[in-house]
Amino acid sequence: MLKKLIVMSTLLFALAVGAAAASAQWQDLGTKEVKDRSEQDTWHLGKDRGTFRSIKLAVISRPVRFYRLRVTYGNGTTQEFQIANLIKAGGQTRSLDLNGRDRFIEKVDVWYEAYTVGQGVRSSVTLLGRR
Repeated sequence: MLKKLIVMSTLLFALAVGAAAASAQWQDLGTKEVKDRSEQDTWHLGKDRGTFRSIKLAVISRPVRFYRLRVTYGNGTTQEFQIANLIKAGGQTRSLDLNGRDRFIEKVDVWYEAYTVGQGVRSSVTLLGRR
């Protein structure tokens, strides 16, 4: 009897952890192409995307040097992040936790450049959000 209770408790715990992990998955919020010179891009999210508690950036193709990121919330307030990292292709920035209760994101501005040799070489960056 005790053995069955332990097995059932373990199974229920595993299911609860799995459900929590599934709900915390990252959502793709769009991809931008990054040129080989310093630039600024904006992801306009709008009301159809909802609220998020954290965001991060994923690098595709070639390395990207990040300088800073600014989140503008639906109520007009902003939050700035100094990233100052070179992220290799296939890598990601750290998770950037968003402040406050009103975390509806209007837009995200990012300052960065593809870290490549040769003019015209490009990379891509995907913005990810977690609810």
